[in-house]
Amino acid sequence: MEKICQSCGMPMTSNDQFSKNKDGSVNQDYCKYCYDNGKFIDDVSMEEYINRCSRFGEQAGMTNEQMEEFCEKLYQP
Repeated sequence: MEKICQSCGMPMTSNDQFSKNKDGSVNQDYCKYCYDNGKFIDDVSMEEYINRCSRFGEQAGMTNEQMEEFCEKLYQP
């Protein structure tokens, strides 16, 4: 079963895409681009993070606006 990063929504299709916890163990909840060594890589607001992620809409087969709407729904508390 394919895992999806709980931060950015990226599909993680191979083990080398998983992040690492502080103790070096594999964390399958987040990709290595969002989380490493037990902490998130970017220290930004949720609004800024959604803006960053929405730029990858085309890669996901969506317009950037559709991707932004998707992210906003995904990140609702």
